[in-house]
Amino acid sequence: MKLKQIFKTKVNPKAPYNFKYSTQNPSHFPTPTGENTDTTMWFTMHWNKQHIGVRFVNRGSVTKPVVEVTIFAKKSIEEKALIKELAYRFEWGEDYTDFYNLIKKNNKLAPILKIFRGMRLFCAENLYDYLMIAILLQNANVKRTTQMAKAMLENYGDLLEFDGKKLYCFWTPEKILKVSEEELRNLKVGYRAKSFLRASQDYLKLNEEEMRHLNNEELKKALLSIYGVGPASLDYLMRDVFHRRDALNTIPPWEAKIYSKLLGMKSTDPKQILEEVKKRFGDWRAVAIHYLFMDLNWKHKEKPIEWFGKIMPY
Repeated sequence: MKLKQIFKTKVNPKAPYNFKYSTQNPSHFPTPTGENTDTTMWFTMHWNKQHIGVRFVNRGSVTKPVVEVTIFAKKSIEEKALIKELAYRFEWGEDYTDFYNLIKKNNKLAPILKIFRGMRLFCAENLYDYLMIAILLQNANVKRTTQMAKAMLENYGDLLEFDGKKLYCFWTPEKILKVSEEELRNLKVGYRAKSFLRASQDYLKLNEEEMRHLNNEELKKALLSIYGVGPASLDYLMRDVFHRRDALNTIPPWEAKIYSKLLGMKSTDPKQILEEVKKRFGDWRAVAIHYLFMDLNWKHKEKPIEWFGKIMPY
């Protein structure tokens, strides 16, 4: 499906804004739905029942941020509404001043802030796409996950061509629900076939836009109504998709080992570590851990860290 340029505009995220670290996450497994350089990001999305290609180009600096946004589609699109959606997903209007004031004297985070100041929580995917990725990641290493994602996208996704790129757009829940569980299993996704179908059914019962305005308890209830969403994935969904900065209430044992190292603690007990994280970072705990993990992942990408590589489930 070839897309044409519909419009180009420039946005000014609230400063400070670090483009590189607010559009890339080295811990994410590679999918053919997006592509990054340090100055440019390409990705696909569904919007108002249209397939859309998006290109971001960094035209500013951390202190004077400017992001050039170019949209590709088959037909005209409502510019203001789409920019508002992108602003939500990439937190262009969010103010992190209170967070910076909180951690500037923290011996673990203060040094990291020198590099990552202006980094925001971001999620290019909507809730449905994120759920599909979560299912692909369940109990699988990167190689296996990549194989399954490729098979699913080639069979049920849509290949979009724009700006010299060919990238897939995730399938829709309506499309996947026309497929039988047996057909999905033939793609060697195993038990995930059932999860794709059940989660798609549950997603269609929800209104993602309205969910953004729910309080934490209401949002938790809504997310837990989706097949396959448990306490651990709940935190990720609330933090990444819905940008809840305090969304850290469950720590899996393997993550506890990493937290212990990052926080300089002797204990690897998840309950003790969670108490310490809440004590140190309060309502900003999900953001604080995101900064610590991003620092670790970027270092690991540049030069593998042995202890980290042994702990990571992939």
